[in-house]
Formats: sequence, structure tokens, C-alpha cells
Amino acid sequence: MLSDAHEAEDAVQEATLNAWRAFPRFREGSNARAWFLTIVANECRRRRRSRWWSLTRQAASAGSEVAAPSGLDVEAIDLRRSLGRLPAEMKLAIVLRYYLDLPFEEVGRVLGVSDKAAKARVHRALARLRVEIPEAGVDA
Repeated sequence: MLSDAHEAEDAVQEATLNAWRAFPRFREGSNARAWFLTIVANECRRRRRSRWWSLTRQAASAGSEVAAPSGLDVEAIDLRRSLGRLPAEMKLAIVLRYYLDLPFEEVGRVLGVSDKAAKARVHRALARLRVEIPEAGVDA
């Protein structure tokens, strides 16, 4: 969600502290994994909304051009770039489902929707991602 490994690590650390503080409010019998991932997702959203985030991201993109690391597959780079262009909610749905391999029921809990709505969101995000990814091997 943050497109920066160091920023993501900071967000998880902050979310862990927030979870520790909120633990007395955790309902027994609830899914702890979905509860914690919701806290992490909320922290990532909070960071993206902050003024500091927008200033640092603009400065990083205005900085020097960084060449693609050697050895990485071009298709993987295209996928990562396309994923980065998706809206945060769509990116979150795909990350939860395919990167963390969560079932739709848990994706729904993290997103705050039913499992059917989570499935619909994931499929809409995939459809949007398919449009974003450049066609491989297409001759002009």
C-alpha cells in the first residue's frame, strides 16, 4: 500500500503499538489476524493521507532516475508499477487476497464488508489491474 519497504516496516511497527494499546478492546473469539491486518491497513491509510507523505513521495519521484535492478523480470516490474497505480482500496484488496493469501471471508473482515462484497472488490480490482498492465509481446 505504501510502495516503500522502509515506510511499510514503520507502518507495521506503529500498527503493532496501536494493536497493543487496543488489545483490551479485542473481542474474545474474534479473528486476531483480520483484526491486526485492519489496524495495519488503517495505519497505511493514515500515512498516505498525511501531508508529510505527499511531500516525501513528490520529492522521491522528482529525484534522480533509478534504473530497474538487474535480474528482475520485466513483467514483474510492470505488474508492480501497475499495482502501484491502483487506488489504495483496490491495492489493499489484491494484497490481502493474493500476497497474503487470505480467504475472502478474512479479506471482508479487514475491509469491513461481507465476504461476497470482498470477492466483488477483488474481482473489480483485478479487472482494473488487467487494464493497467501493458500488453506483453504485442507488435504495433
